[in-house]
Amino acid sequence: MGDRSGHGRLDGYITVIERGPSLSRTAGAAGLGACAGALAEYLLDPDLGRTRRARLRDKGVHVVHRSRGGIGILGRDLGNRSRGAVAGVRYRILGRHVDDRVLSERVRAELGRHVSHPHAVEVHVDGGQVTLAGHVLERETRRACRAVARIPGVRGVDADWTVHHDTEGVIQLQGGGRPRERVPEIFQQCWSPTARFFAGAAAATTWGMAGRLPKPLAWTVRAGCAVLAARAATNLPLKRLSGIGAGRHAIDIEDAITVAAPAEDVWPLLSDYSVFAKCMPDVLEVRRSADGRRSQWVISGPAGVPVGFEATEINREEGREISWRTTESRLIAHTGTLRLTAEGADHCRIEVRLAYNPVIGAVGHAMAALLGADPARKLRQDLMRLKSLIETGRPLAGTVSSEERGHGLQ
Repeated sequence: MGDRSGHGRLDGYITVIERGPSLSRTAGAAGLGACAGALAEYLLDPDLGRTRRARLRDKGVHVVHRSRGGIGILGRDLGNRSRGAVAGVRYRILGRHVDDRVLSERVRAELGRHVSHPHAVEVHVDGGQVTLAGHVLERETRRACRAVARIPGVRGVDADWTVHHDTEGVIQLQGGGRPRERVPEIFQQCWSPTARFFAGAAAATTWGMAGRLPKPLAWTVRAGCAVLAARAATNLPLKRLSGIGAGRHAIDIEDAITVAAPAEDVWPLLSDYSVFAKCMPDVLEVRRSADGRRSQWVISGPAGVPVGFEATEINREEGREISWRTTESRLIAHTGTLRLTAEGADHCRIEVRLAYNPVIGAVGHAMAALLGADPARKLRQDLMRLKSLIETGRPLAGTVSSEERGHGLQ
């Protein structure tokens, strides 16, 4: 018979039942081993290993420099916010006895958050008594008066302004103004260094504490922590991180290069899209419509699979700029601008700006960069090939045109 301790007892001997490693631990160990092997193969490759190690070292140095700069920025931001908090407390306690001129500026600043046309409101302050004159919309009066009354130093509010149901016929209320409402930082597009620091710390702390919860709930909480940590680390809105609802502006890329050729000789090449198939390995074919406003592109996608899309010109300034965007319902939606600027008689500058929404948003962009398909690096390489084609008449060594690739795309 077994005792309460869970051990079996037989003829005076104690039998201890040992359990092997769990399936999850075994799978985790196997995964770590596979990752370690892949990393070793990647870094110790006899042909490219040395270049890869040097690139990894350079990126490490870059990360260290950025980390030092980020710590300095965080320290200054924390210091400024601490002083601001102290000043806010002093303002609430001692700010009730202030000069009428200072109080008038406080009222004007507060009105800008509660009325859509603050320039139409006149503010008069006499001994802490605030008189509001001018013109205002009816739906904004009560909220504005309450906000002004809460300002330290205000003893009373006299609303002597003219109230209107709408803006029709009132010159002072014309224009598309709207109140500048305060938005909590967590809902803003960009977070301050302090907010990012505390959000990351909260995500890490919650992740550790989630281990005490039941497994399904712990997984949910940790998934939320991972999202919060990614938001704090990248300082990108969630829609740009995921690509959902970001339209064509999840990732912004831009680069420029100077070419030793006159701008008037370079523009005909850039405006004729066929040049891109000659100097960009990923571009397999480009076809323009009869009116020249639309173009059909076939590029080399993941694993070399051809991907097609249609682009429409949205702006063309002859000799200077072309802007385009993809049509709707495309897998990778993007917009772009190519600008040509003359730099003297025999040089010009080519500038390219792209905004695109990859699969899984910024996460997909980061994964592509880790796998060696960084769009920013590819753009730089393509500009170098274009420079070589313009200056020498042929692309850089190793670049193969669409005709030579033999894809049979006619």
